[in-house]
Amino acid sequence: MSIHGGQSGPDVSGGLSLYAGDAACGTVSRFVVSLTMHVRSGILERAVNDVLPLFPHLYSCPVRTDGGYVLRKDMSPVRVFRQEVSRGGMTNVCGGMDGRLFRVSCAGKTIFFDIHLAMLDERGMAAFAKSVVFRYIQLAGYPISNDGNVRTLTDGEIHVSEEDPMEHIADIPASRPAWYMDAKAFLLQHDIPAGPDHITQIRVPLAKLRSYAKDYSGLPVTFIAPLVSHAVYERYRQDMESGEYVVASISVNLRQYFPTLSFRPFSTAVTLAYNRRLGEYPFNTILMSQKKLLEAQLKPDALAYNAGRRLDDMERLSSASGLEAKAHMAEKMASMEAARSTYMIRGAGNVGMPESMLRYVTEFYPIFTPVRHDFVVSMVVLRNEAVLTFSERNGADGSFSRRVAELMNENEICAYVSDEFDMMPIIYKLP
Repeated sequence: MSIHGGQSGPDVSGGLSLYAGDAACGTVSRFVVSLTMHVRSGILERAVNDVLPLFPHLYSCPVRTDGGYVLRKDMSPVRVFRQEVSRGGMTNVCGGMDGRLFRVSCAGKTIFFDIHLAMLDERGMAAFAKSVVFRYIQLAGYPISNDGNVRTLTDGEIHVSEEDPMEHIADIPASRPAWYMDAKAFLLQHDIPAGPDHITQIRVPLAKLRSYAKDYSGLPVTFIAPLVSHAVYERYRQDMESGEYVVASISVNLRQYFPTLSFRPFSTAVTLAYNRRLGEYPFNTILMSQKKLLEAQLKPDALAYNAGRRLDDMERLSSASGLEAKAHMAEKMASMEAARSTYMIRGAGNVGMPESMLRYVTEFYPIFTPVRHDFVVSMVVLRNEAVLTFSERNGADGSFSRRVAELMNENEICAYVSDEFDMMPIIYKLP
């Protein structure tokens, strides 16, 4: 969201989630970082406020006007909250967000970063979390040094994260990929009461990959998506109509294709239809087919085409007059976007940290709340290990995620379930 004269309107990536009228409006994702030492909230609060000037757009707070919402800067110090964990393992929200679009809290040895999607995408969240944790370790008096993998107070590039990189997409040559597949997505539609999300974590040590999957270790989603899709197909094939496919919506960070120093949201989604099934084709044939479909959409002109479609949607949203009109249009566009896929995969990429910092970090992973899909898969690669976090809606028992781990091992991909718990996500309400 661009900041001009102390106020702004929503940017192309954040506007949809900011204006949509249902739970999508309150979508607050989470990044979890656990350390070897107990976290002291006072030192953490100093660390957060020291780091914020490197991410100045996070100072923005939404203010309601007749035409919608604008963002105005609030440079006052940010508070850190205490998090409570129940005996059953469910994390509970304790405290509000002070009118901001993010909050930081801690409990024991763990730090929680809850951030509205209008502010940061998965890569931006990882960068912010790394910077805060690095500064915390410094202030706590532990020996640590930076190797360039962490944005710190000495970088000097403070202003760049206020720029909206999506504004430049319209200037990039775009074309529809030849392998583009607008498949009709099978939609999981269940009336599930509100409640905590069920979280299951699967770990895949990439160094132990064997067989064909080893060739795809540089892009793990290539072998992860078809196995997740097959688990959906196994469970719901009797409900699928002719011509429907299990379609994964895969979030792609655009920074590696169109370099920018900004940590504002800069991603788009590509779709991967599961059109060849285990048992009907050799696993390697399936992987090669999925790789071709994915690579065709990862070319710069194809990504610009994909991102351009979202830009067009956001231009229509911004042209709507009045808050009610914007909310209605955002709701309609969000529903159309969700109807293109069966589930989502969001990845924070391969996270690099200085070795002196890595020795203090025991957990580092994102959790995305399922809003319009029954489940979301979050992925991050740390220490050459892919960490997959499945967030399923209230009522899930984890059996689906465990079946994904079984399918991985059946196809010579070493994987294991490492954690399982319930989490009540923050639902953000605009003022």
